[in-house]
Amino acid sequence: MKQLKELNVPMVSDYDIGFKVIGTCNSLVCILHYSFNQSCCLSLWNPTTMQTKKILEPQNSALLPYKVPPNCLIGFYFNQYVNDYEVVRIHSFEDIDSACLDDSLSKVSVVRVEKYSLRSGLWREIECYGPSVTVNGILFWTENCVTLEEKRTLFWIAMEVSEKINHEVIIYFNFNHTKIGKIECPFKSKYCSEVYKKVAVYNDSLALLICSENKCMEQCLDLWVFHDNYEDFQCWSKVFTIGVFSRLEHPVGIWKDEVLMATPEVLHCGSGIIALLHGYDFVSRFSYNVFNYVENYVPF
Repeated sequence: MKQLKELNVPMVSDYDIGFKVIGTCNSLVCILHYSFNQSCCLSLWNPTTMQTKKILEPQNSALLPYKVPPNCLIGFYFNQYVNDYEVVRIHSFEDIDSACLDDSLSKVSVVRVEKYSLRSGLWREIECYGPSVTVNGILFWTENCVTLEEKRTLFWIAMEVSEKINHEVIIYFNFNHTKIGKIECPFKSKYCSEVYKKVAVYNDSLALLICSENKCMEQCLDLWVFHDNYEDFQCWSKVFTIGVFSRLEHPVGIWKDEVLMATPEVLHCGSGIIALLHGYDFVSRFSYNVFNYVENYVPF
């Protein structure tokens, strides 16, 4: 059993007021820094060597006003084919040339992608292959990002927001084939209201944790797994349900194919207690995520 300790993320400016971990890859952590003057920025950090590299923004980019969540999706990964660490940013823009046939939707947006290369230190807008992806309304990032290394694909939960409809979907980006796509979430139960969703990896497959609450204010957690082994056949299947659990207990994510839960005192899973949380206001946090990190003293 371990005692968790706080990770002291270095500031990149005197105006930093908080941060969000975008993702980890090998020994590097990609961090989004929030600041008082709204000049949010990204950085790469090696906690082992304490090296930090601020990612400079592109000059005169049409995508620049949409550079931080929730106005874009951000992911971090290692591209082994070019031996480079890359950050990808996905934006949505209203498509004024597309007519929307459904009266319930006010506008259609197109998706554009830009990528940062650690090796070159530059951003560039990239063209994705395959059918173009459109969203109903504007795309907003609502939760975490996960990577399926075997499929070379990143996944986000995002919200399609229009004047009349808010609709959650999963957006994916395959960095091997430079392809972007959209996956619908499982149907909602009419007997429960969803508290939140979280994408995860379970048995090397895309998974979805859905926390729901019934009319008696009792909460449970469903684990869904996405199947896409065949090109023309894709579906979700429910693996199991955890619950009913107290509101003082919060799902954190999946680690070693077990669902992690947190109380004010401990972090635990089905096999037992993982770590003590004494002294940490952990369960009052807005978001919980699980990241893997590998120590490496090699400078970047």
